[in-house]
Amino acid sequence: MPARGTAYELYYEPPDHASAPPGRTGRLFQRVQQLLLPVPRVAQSQPSHAGEVTDTASWTDRARAAAGRRLAEWLAEQRLLWALRHQREATFVFPDDLGGERAHAVVNDILRRDRERHRVWLIVDGIATAVFGPLLFFLPGPNLVSWYFAAKTVGHWLAFQGARRGGERVRWSSRSSRSLAAVREALALRPAERQRRLSELGAELRLAHLAVFLQRTAC
Repeated sequence: MPARGTAYELYYEPPDHASAPPGRTGRLFQRVQQLLLPVPRVAQSQPSHAGEVTDTASWTDRARAAAGRRLAEWLAEQRLLWALRHQREATFVFPDDLGGERAHAVVNDILRRDRERHRVWLIVDGIATAVFGPLLFFLPGPNLVSWYFAAKTVGHWLAFQGARRGGERVRWSSRSSRSLAAVREALALRPAERQRRLSELGAELRLAHLAVFLQRTAC
């Protein structure tokens, strides 16, 4: 997927748009996200949305909401690497002005970069989990900080496994797309027009969250 300048990013949307793997790992992420949701401070009769806070919310609620949103975004970014852990074959789509040989090299470079990045953060977040677990153990309530870093540690481990498998064991095929070349052109537009064009291309490519992803990572 074209990103900022001449950079590229791998992008994937599962059919059900699931943001976390199933089983105990998925339940861990769901539990952490639930704990991070701010406690409503308005009347129950008023409509509210998960992760949103009012202007009168405390700084702790705001911090929890920000952490919850960031975790949700981070989980969505890991879906491809998590899915690769179970794949033997996969297909990637590349802009038709890039060239197949160059596209394969880009995919290999991204997977190698992701493998090393998640290896480093696996260690960093693992250390944070080990530190904040005992350090905040005696505080009342759930240890949100430790749970947050524990979830990130597990996520980095799964992503590391996916990146390694994708680079070493998955058999890749490819096909070109004119619409992805148009994405690069859209990224050069002014903000309002860019948003509209990316939304159109997302619908054309059947990628419901493409515009949001590119606005966050590429613009």
